[in-house]
Amino acid sequence: MSFAPPTERPPHEPFDAVVFSGGGCRCFWQAGFWTEAAPVLDLQPDVIGAVSAGSAMACALMAGRMHEALEVFKDAARRNPSNSYPWNALRGQPVFPQEQLYRETIRTTTDEEAMAQLYAGPEIRVLLGRPPEWAGHYGTLALGTVAMYAKRWLERDLHGPWGMRAGFHSESVAVHECDSPEELEDLILQSSCIPPAIPLYWRQGRPVVDGGVVDGVPVELVPESRATLVLLSSHRPAERIPRVDGRTYVAPSEEVPIDKWDYTSPERVQATFDLGRRDGARFAREHAGRFEPRKAERPEARDIAVA
Repeated sequence: MSFAPPTERPPHEPFDAVVFSGGGCRCFWQAGFWTEAAPVLDLQPDVIGAVSAGSAMACALMAGRMHEALEVFKDAARRNPSNSYPWNALRGQPVFPQEQLYRETIRTTTDEEAMAQLYAGPEIRVLLGRPPEWAGHYGTLALGTVAMYAKRWLERDLHGPWGMRAGFHSESVAVHECDSPEELEDLILQSSCIPPAIPLYWRQGRPVVDGGVVDGVPVELVPESRATLVLLSSHRPAERIPRVDGRTYVAPSEEVPIDKWDYTSPERVQATFDLGRRDGARFAREHAGRFEPRKAERPEARDIAVA
């Protein structure tokens, strides 16, 4: 497993914040990691920063629905033989199945009871990307495409400038602000939309794009944190992982077996989750006893009807 501890941190300082990076299906590694590491290390963050599919994983984990979400998604992938259906364009139907399957997974596993768990848990802040005011629909598509490919092929740093250089800026929305499962579903999709796989979304009358256009590892969402655990979703050599005071970056120990937009293979989904479990178990063994137990302060649970 590749990880970089902070250059300095008070001894036994527990993680008071966790960041879930984006990465599409590769984020199932984060879910497996958390499943093993969190119980052993008693991880109870006060705040979580997340973007794109990382926000879906954070919500499923904090709502106690990760196992269900994993099985629902695997079943959807099992029934989906291709990641694109070009002939659908002739019938006026979506060419790419990812939006529908992504949305269905969230919808199936997020109900009022899950929302109650999220309201009672840590504050989850979700990153959105906002284009320049002048961009409009097609300008946003063009700029977003350029920014994402520039980040993919030209940047070596985790926190690169290409989205900002293209004029995008960040917006943070707390999951606690969502009043229903449907609002949460929309928020996660808005943080994840990368055309053409996920179409462009609008929020409050303005277009939004995948928050990863601005920063795929949104540590800026938790500026008040003293000790932050940063969960990446792609293998990186240790020398390419930042060393920053107060942050511990953790990455998969090997290449993740699934591509971010591969919605066809339940086997690769499970293999990615299992890799996360192995890495999480190793991280827990190496850090067991290092932190003092802590009880995170939680906001009062909101009144909500649970069927």
